[in-house]
Amino acid sequence: MSPVQRGHLPMAKLCEVPPFGPQTLACGLQTFAISAAVGDLTALATGNVMVAERLAVFIPGFTGSKEDFVDFFPVLMRSLDDGGCRAVLSYSQRGQADSASPRGIESYTLDDFVGDACEVLQTLGAEHRPVDLVGHSFGGVVARRIALRMPESVRSLTLFSTGATPIPSSDETRKARGLLASIGPSLIYRSAYPERGDEVQADPYVEMFRLRAHATSLDNLLGISSILGSYADVTAELGGTGVPMLSVHGANDKVWPEGVYDDEARRLGIATISIAGAAHSAQIDEPARLAHVLTGFWSSIQ
Repeated sequence: MSPVQRGHLPMAKLCEVPPFGPQTLACGLQTFAISAAVGDLTALATGNVMVAERLAVFIPGFTGSKEDFVDFFPVLMRSLDDGGCRAVLSYSQRGQADSASPRGIESYTLDDFVGDACEVLQTLGAEHRPVDLVGHSFGGVVARRIALRMPESVRSLTLFSTGATPIPSSDETRKARGLLASIGPSLIYRSAYPERGDEVQADPYVEMFRLRAHATSLDNLLGISSILGSYADVTAELGGTGVPMLSVHGANDKVWPEGVYDDEARRLGIATISIAGAAHSAQIDEPARLAHVLTGFWSSIQ
């Protein structure tokens, strides 16, 4: 593919915005706002995002945001064999951190999230340079449906710690949803760091996590928690897209029941890779290993 020409892409739709939280951005990373129908969706990307020949787009999961990849992207870029030709980007979905947050749980359906993602890809010129799409957890639920809706714009799809079938309902999940509804988004921080107070934290990642827990929309969290218990299995349809796919997850990932990741990979006829030492977020637990897996997969695609 020839290099993307700057004139092909709607540069006016990307405006630089301040970072969210106190994490230090590595040299070459910037934060942008991407204009969408719902409002501005904030993104973290390498500075060559609108001109690079190849682009990888990461969609974060439930309770997450683009900040989940602040420390991972520099590791990933160092692992690339097409570094100068590639950009990487993650965006915060509606209701996450500092992205647009419409009011009302009815504004957080799966179709809403997929529609936003398709807008993001169109803004990024995916029709001219199909993207390597990586969907983490709930982001993978969204990413599968992007590949179904616009397969010609997806060069590859990595299913990263994301299950093809809903998370089974249990007394624990029902209790968690009830607590979330009554306490609010701060519960996310309190559950992750029960030994810490709800006050400014010295660790930049933990402080970002705390700020994000307060900034993320409760309607977003309730909407996604409902989706995660009810979405359809689209494995059969996904297998007919012709999009190259890979499944990767942490060896200690227990978010979906054991065997769900491997079963989907078997039905799709694709490779599945388990990363030792990692749980649900391998980009944080084992960033170098995840980077190696992704770059190897992307390099294998003609």
